[in-house]
Amino acid sequence: MFEPEYRIGLRVLREKVGTWPTLKIVIPAILKSMRIRYHADKDADEPERTKAQLKNHFKLLAQLYKELRRRYGTQRTNEIMRDVLMKGGKAFFRGFTPLGEHDDLVSFAGVYKAFEKNNIVFDVVEESKERFEIVVKRCLIYEAFNELGIADVTQWMCDIAFEYFSAYHPNMTYMKDRTIARGDDTCHEVFTWQ
Repeated sequence: MFEPEYRIGLRVLREKVGTWPTLKIVIPAILKSMRIRYHADKDADEPERTKAQLKNHFKLLAQLYKELRRRYGTQRTNEIMRDVLMKGGKAFFRGFTPLGEHDDLVSFAGVYKAFEKNNIVFDVVEESKERFEIVVKRCLIYEAFNELGIADVTQWMCDIAFEYFSAYHPNMTYMKDRTIARGDDTCHEVFTWQ
């Protein structure tokens, strides 16, 4: 019924607040999210259509956040949601196929581009066996979260990405020195191969 990231996130929520309070949060959130359906305008470009899909994917997360905030306040909700996102968010990255024994950074770049075209609009600055560098012009997840009223939690998506990519492959290092979610105009990511 739920995507893997939601199953993990709900388990974390239950651990944080207990079974009964989780049900009191989850049931209204599910019912509210079921009544919502996002659509892009018929003349919308590809990123706008993709963003509508992301909003539909994350509408339950937005309702969970709002229910939590109503019951526990912003500070406690943010503490809970950070854990929910950090643990559940790793499952969101399941689209990143692990690299094989003979793969390299060029192989990773292909996997990255195939997955991230569903989340960001980016330019490749460099793509070689030693370095894969991109500049993100639009973070569709950030835009979707903003429109869903949960922009505050987007920064943790960046933390999930950092943690995930830092452990993705022993020969790969990851650096991100700008993020849209933390106020920069673009995100800047560099992957290097040792």
